[in-house]
Amino acid sequence: MSSRAIAARERADARLAVLLPELVRVRREVARLAAAEVELLAEAQLVAADWAAEEDPDATSAAEFPFRSVAAEIGAAWRVSDRTVQRRLGEASVLVGEYDQTLGALAAGEISAAHARIIVTAGAVIDRPELRAEFEGSVLAYAKAESASRLAPIARRRAEWFAESTIDDRHRRARAGRRVWVSDLDDAMSEVRAIVPSVIAHGIHDRLTRLARRVQDARDGGDADAVDVTDTARAADATAAADAGEPLLGGWGQDGPDVAGADTRSLDEVRADIFADLLLAADPVAHTGSSGLGAIHATVQITVPVLSLIGDDVADPFELAMLEGRCPIDAQTARVLTADAPGWDRVLTHPISGAVLGVDRYRPSEELRRHLRVRDRHCRFPGCRIPARRCDTDHTLDHAAGGETTAQNLAHLCRRHHTLKHHTAWTVRQHGGGVLEWTSPTGRRYTDTPTSTIAFAPDPECELQPEPAPF
Repeated sequence: MSSRAIAARERADARLAVLLPELVRVRREVARLAAAEVELLAEAQLVAADWAAEEDPDATSAAEFPFRSVAAEIGAAWRVSDRTVQRRLGEASVLVGEYDQTLGALAAGEISAAHARIIVTAGAVIDRPELRAEFEGSVLAYAKAESASRLAPIARRRAEWFAESTIDDRHRRARAGRRVWVSDLDDAMSEVRAIVPSVIAHGIHDRLTRLARRVQDARDGGDADAVDVTDTARAADATAAADAGEPLLGGWGQDGPDVAGADTRSLDEVRADIFADLLLAADPVAHTGSSGLGAIHATVQITVPVLSLIGDDVADPFELAMLEGRCPIDAQTARVLTADAPGWDRVLTHPISGAVLGVDRYRPSEELRRHLRVRDRHCRFPGCRIPARRCDTDHTLDHAAGGETTAQNLAHLCRRHHTLKHHTAWTVRQHGGGVLEWTSPTGRRYTDTPTSTIAFAPDPECELQPEPAPF
């Protein structure tokens, strides 16, 4: 790196060191104002409730109008939909009335409004106030230390510990609400939405992503022949569609890209086009030039406690099956998925802290890699949730500098944060149990704790130190 580049980086770090405290202060002020708004909305909800209490008890529908009227008044003043306001009135009432610690943390700027919303939403499955208070206490410390996106799967899992109804029962009821609908957008576009079981939804997205990446790899030179065949296939499909008076597959329409020209679509665009192809035909026919697309199937990863596989009698909330980094799934779905699984990983965890001690199989292979995937779950840069399967396995202390290839010196980093670590002044070091401590160019320190330590821990109040992995 040249002396000019070094000087420019140092100037940038110095300026950021001045800006960062102000950004943090403003963020806390935004959270404080969000808490104040929540309290005012809860007060408005009480106004509507007092009004509704005076309505004729025999006129059952009349009690709803005070809430609609109050919501309409606020919505008109805010210039937003009164339906949105009415939903927020209900959320605010729950937050103020049942999650006072969360509201206090929001007012103090320790969490964001997104954190508070996730805690309230996850706690909706808990019926008894005393159990909601326990749930709140079990996730609030984690919320203060992690991003909202990382909090969501942990909060959903913790809520199951305190819920009196099981995920299996709620899943059976929720399945009755599955549906597909279309919302019209501007500029001759529409949005297709579907409510389906989580495993199905993430499986669909995974397969679409893998199909789209295969198309892009062929296009970008991974296989020159495949690119030529793709263009030929597109031309043939376009000709056939034109002869039949039909639009092109893939969502392009009549104003789509020139079939003889270069394919410059982004990953999102290719994914959307293949989604349309799969629904309009049995296979992605508009993308058949990318060899092997028909052989790509969806992949989902789940964590299933062994007792959940024995039978239907296990209803312990600590024995939940989890869709990787997302949400709990019902036991029946977990059993169906594991019945044909090509291989199982056995995860050994600390009996109290929940830290991952090791991962093995009946036929051991790549034990260390599997251990790290289960321990990390995603990129280990603070706040990042890129899945581990799409990340690099990075030596915390570079191998060239003597770093060992052990669990105590390896962690998953996505390509973005892997390159950030090597090409900027960001540094990282490992503590015990896979805990990483990042230091920014301005000298601030951020601790990242493995999600698995939180997810597998049966006692969130335990303070025992995890033992090192046997690698």
